[in-house]
Amino acid sequence: MTKYFNQRTGDTVTMDGRSARLDALDNWKILESDDETPQLANDGVLSRPTLTAPGVHDPSADVARTNEELREESLEAETGPAVGQELTVVEDGQISGVDKPPARGASKAEWQDYARKVEDDPERQSDIEGLTKEQLVERYGGDS
Repeated sequence: MTKYFNQRTGDTVTMDGRSARLDALDNWKILESDDETPQLANDGVLSRPTLTAPGVHDPSADVARTNEELREESLEAETGPAVGQELTVVEDGQISGVDKPPARGASKAEWQDYARKVEDDPERQSDIEGLTKEQLVERYGGDS
């Protein structure tokens, strides 16, 4: 029996006979006895497989969650329509998930906020800042 030790990862492999492949690789060492305590070679980050580089997210630390748990969490935190979620029109013509338009006398800032919520065309969305209050009321409904 031949016992090989990987000096970079700490893995050990026991085989019947020798392996030409492992003999050819410089990171595998044959252990002469079972008592031998091999040392890992310090070759930088590769010799530390449990560490991640600074600023790198370690997904092994995440707690796995089911889709149902994620849906419940998003419902609890929901204050409006989620990004990418389609808005649906309900019977009275209002868009579900978005408040009614502000009153005609509301401030320009309130009208701009409302317009950003209901406008899905990127080109028209970029125009919102340049519109006057009257144009916002005309475009986004000023029936109230």
